[in-house]
Amino acid sequence: MQLLVTGATGLQGSLFLNHLATASPNTQVYCLVRPTSDLSTIKKLDLNLNFLIGDSSTVETWEQGLKQYSPATIIHIAGIRHIPAILESLKKAGQSPRLIVIGTTGIYSQYNHYSADYKDIETQLAEYPGSSCLLRPTMIYGSHRDQNLHKLIVFCKRYGFFPVFGSGNCLLQPVHADDLAQGILAAYQRPEIEGAYNLSGGSVVAFRELLALVAKLIGKPVRQISFPLNLGIWFATRLEGLLGQRSPVRREQILRLQEDKAYPHDAAQRDLNFLPRTLEVGLQQELELLRSQGII
Repeated sequence: MQLLVTGATGLQGSLFLNHLATASPNTQVYCLVRPTSDLSTIKKLDLNLNFLIGDSSTVETWEQGLKQYSPATIIHIAGIRHIPAILESLKKAGQSPRLIVIGTTGIYSQYNHYSADYKDIETQLAEYPGSSCLLRPTMIYGSHRDQNLHKLIVFCKRYGFFPVFGSGNCLLQPVHADDLAQGILAAYQRPEIEGAYNLSGGSVVAFRELLALVAKLIGKPVRQISFPLNLGIWFATRLEGLLGQRSPVRREQILRLQEDKAYPHDAAQRDLNFLPRTLEVGLQQELELLRSQGII
């Protein structure tokens, strides 16, 4: 086995495989997928795909798989918190394939209650005896399958307003999913590349500027309704208390909106030829996609 990919049927995994099919048709790829994964999209690609059924978050899946296969490279897209299970299993199996891991710039957050976990996982990855490359994307957008901007776009299009808690001047640098996919491909094609890279978008904007840009592109005014930060925190805390995990907004989200989330990608540009598109271009493409699918 040469290449094993997790998260292959998700947004990022399918985009990566699409680029791989173009760059290296008929490449043999083993995809670790769940029993319920929809394989229809990636099965159409010009790749020699094989499927392993399991859950990449569990040691059992990895131990069972590594008894049968010895991948030269593992591209782990499914979730950085699975890394301890992967490292433990590789150690037991006595294997040290090259690891390409999709992490998150959330590690820099002072509020994210996961940031401590991210830091611990990155430390474990840094101690891995084999070669590894960690790619840290910022907020990912570009599709109805992203977890971020498409919801904001749909809300603005439908209601013509958006709440702004606090100043709304925090900086954002979203990265288009397709640019990230090309970054993964570049890391795969350059086996000499090791270490950690931030993969951010081609534009830095304040949150209010983002809303203004969305309004411009959808061709509809979007009223920015300001709320005091403390009111937002109180409201989110109350909702979390009432609804738990079903709450549409979390206290931490409100707090994180006050943080700048712009990170330079100079190292990725230098080593991976990472040249992300501007936010305006990416959002225009996302809008066209959402319109074509009847979402907006």
